[in-house]
Amino acid sequence: LSDKEGTVRGWNHDKPADEFAVDATFDSAHLDLYDAIVLPGGVQNSDTIRLIPGAQKLVKSHNSASKPLAVICHGAWLLVSSGLAKGKRMTSYKTLQDDIRNAGGDWVDEEVVVDGNLITSRKPDDIPAFSEQLIRALAG
Repeated sequence: LSDKEGTVRGWNHDKPADEFAVDATFDSAHLDLYDAIVLPGGVQNSDTIRLIPGAQKLVKSHNSASKPLAVICHGAWLLVSSGLAKGKRMTSYKTLQDDIRNAGGDWVDEEVVVDGNLITSRKPDDIPAFSEQLIRALAG
C-alpha cells in the first residue's frame, strides 16, 4: 500500500533499493481484505509515511477493528503520529524511545512486545521473534 499508485522504492538504510508495485493506495484499500497490517522499519519511508493522512486513517481504522498491527523498527513513527502509541506498551528502534514516551506510550527495550492487537519489535535481528508473534496472532 502507498499514498499513490504505481511503484514504491525500498531503502537499504540510506541507499535507494528495490522498487515494488503498489497494490492499492491508503485511501482505496479495503480493510476487510487484510487480516493484519505490517509496518516495516527504515528511517526514510517511515519518516515520510507518518505524515500522510491516508496512512494515519488506515492504521486507526485497522486498530479499531482489533486486527493485528505489527510494527518493527522506525515503523512505530506512524503509530506516534496517529495517536496510537498513547497508553501502549511497546518497543521500537532505540532512537524512537523519546518519541513514544512523549506520545504517552510505555517504551521498553525488548525483542518483541505484544499489547492487545499491537505487536512491536526493535530491529532486523528481532525479525524471528517478531514473525513468530505475528503468526500466532494470525492463527488466532
